[in-house]
Amino acid sequence: MNKKTLIALIALAGVAAIVGGTIALYTDQASFNNVFQLGDASVEYVETFKSPTNWKSCDETQKELVITNKSSVPVAARFKMVEYWKSAGSTSEGQTSDLAFEYQGERVAIINFQNEDDWEQDGDWYVYKGTLQANESTSSLLKSVTFNCDINFAGDIVYSADGKSGYTSQTDYQNATYHLDITAQTVDASAKDEVWQ
Repeated sequence: MNKKTLIALIALAGVAAIVGGTIALYTDQASFNNVFQLGDASVEYVETFKSPTNWKSCDETQKELVITNKSSVPVAARFKMVEYWKSAGSTSEGQTSDLAFEYQGERVAIINFQNEDDWEQDGDWYVYKGTLQANESTSSLLKSVTFNCDINFAGDIVYSADGKSGYTSQTDYQNATYHLDITAQTVDASAKDEVWQ
């Protein structure tokens, strides 16, 4: 091997060492483990209600709903009500009402409200005006449901052919059931306007 070739190989090895050193100098790696811990999002819904089995004129039945934020995330709360009547032996499905909400020009079941200043109606929904912080509760908008005292369900008196005996005819409300279904919702308070459009 001649001297020129040896010098060329040494020069080439030097260039390779410089290039390799440069690449090693600018090569690096880093890892970032990002953890996003969600807040606890538990909410408690407490209904105070005992279904009456012989609901009659002037009976008032307690019906309350309180929503409590059991999480660390502020929440907004709302609920809606759907009411319907089912006649005795009804075969209609779902929330279809078989009977009218009024009889003899009077509302049969009267929903009694309380704490109305704490809630606002938005379409079918009743929205709690405040934001529930951790362990805070709504007031109950509902208080009770009353069977209207002014309604007389006794029908006409029907007499026998000889006119000596009679009986009271029955109305469609005989053995009917009144239903008041509640749907309650909560959402992260910061997303309320977006989610509840």
